[in-house]
Amino acid sequence: MPDAAVLATILLVVGLFLVAVELMIPSFGLIGMSAALCLVVSAWSAWQAWWSSEPVFFWTYVAFLVAGIPTSLFGTLYLIQNTALGGFVILRAPDISEDGPIPQMQSHLHSLIGEFGRTVSPLTPGGMVEVGGERHHAECVGPIIESKVPIEVVGARGTRLVVRKSSGKTAFADATPTSPASPPPTAHDIAAKPSAQLDFDIPDNYTAG
Repeated sequence: MPDAAVLATILLVVGLFLVAVELMIPSFGLIGMSAALCLVVSAWSAWQAWWSSEPVFFWTYVAFLVAGIPTSLFGTLYLIQNTALGGFVILRAPDISEDGPIPQMQSHLHSLIGEFGRTVSPLTPGGMVEVGGERHHAECVGPIIESKVPIEVVGARGTRLVVRKSSGKTAFADATPTSPASPPPTAHDIAAKPSAQLDFDIPDNYTAG
């Protein structure tokens, strides 16, 4: 069996460690009760080892015990709130004020406000759109917009574009002017067309009926 002084020291360290772990890992109080048990046994072992023979060591132990519990609590809280390890333990959400993928995406989406594009899928109200050769998640304002319909970007919400149906000229409008349709040729035009301009040759032995 370990010496009482050694047991008191070991259980003091283990108990303070479990106090810190209790703040980081939910255990329904099991870790906290284990920490309390370790500290109680540690204090009893210290009393057995030093109370009568070395009172200075005993009161030094008491000072470490009294100061160690709040130090473990506040030290753990500081690590959780101000270090990357704490963010990993409690799964802290990313800070949107820091540079990262989400702020960069939001900045890019805001730069597309006023641009034109078209829907890739129906917006009911959410769906996919294509703007500037890129596909984005989007939601529409107003009625449902069908697929392959011109749209205009009017805003950005989170990681989505906010669009509306466009009635004006868009980047996907056909810029080639449409020439007016020519009327079909009449019989007079065909008869007046020179034979040299015909698309076929007339046989030499052909006689009109």
